[in-house]
Amino acid sequence: MLNRIKLRLVQITELIRSKGWSGFVQNVIFYNRTFVVVEKDLTQVTERPGPLASSNLKLIEIDKDMLSSGDYRFAVPSRYLKALSYVRRGYKGHGLVRDHVVVGDTWYYVWDTTNDPRPLHRDFRRFGFKTWQSSYVYTFDIFVAPEYRSGGVSAAFQNNAMLALRSKGYAKAFGFYMADNVRAQWCTRVMNRWKEVKKVSVSRFLIFTRVTQPAKPGPLLPKKTEPRIPTAEVKTARFHS
Repeated sequence: MLNRIKLRLVQITELIRSKGWSGFVQNVIFYNRTFVVVEKDLTQVTERPGPLASSNLKLIEIDKDMLSSGDYRFAVPSRYLKALSYVRRGYKGHGLVRDHVVVGDTWYYVWDTTNDPRPLHRDFRRFGFKTWQSSYVYTFDIFVAPEYRSGGVSAAFQNNAMLALRSKGYAKAFGFYMADNVRAQWCTRVMNRWKEVKKVSVSRFLIFTRVTQPAKPGPLLPKKTEPRIPTAEVKTARFHS
């Protein structure tokens, strides 16, 4: 609990420092913000080493041993605290490193094949998913420190992390981004060509979040063109973040 509180305080301080109080408020209080759920066929990923090599950056695994080794430090303090929290929860990650400094990180989580939504990651329960395959992987929370984002580094980092997941035997990756995040949309949809699966509306007030989605979500891979859902058929789910 204390580590979680420390992480939140550091995140708040960094957010206010970089975006001001208005930026902080926009991240913790919003109404009907569109989240886009996407998928990527990992068999279609091709190697793109140029942007990382030219910036002297490399991809590494983030795990318990790496974090406890003392060989690396994180450029952004909150990302180190978040990495500790993620690893304790069983998540796995990839780091973007230059000279033993982690300037970026991205995370993934896997679980067994299931037709029961209860074992699914909470994000996917929120998004209305009900089934999962063992060849799928959920990727989330990609971050690159602002001073390292030029030259297509963020997109190349995401791409190379997907190559690493394919080498582990995964065939398809899923994730999401906020529709109003232009940088995420460019990196994910334009540069790396992830395909849209569905959209949901998310509202948040501090630690309380509500997701609005179709009452009867389709299969894991819905048709590209779906009928409009009347307002009367929409329901909401409440949960804590």
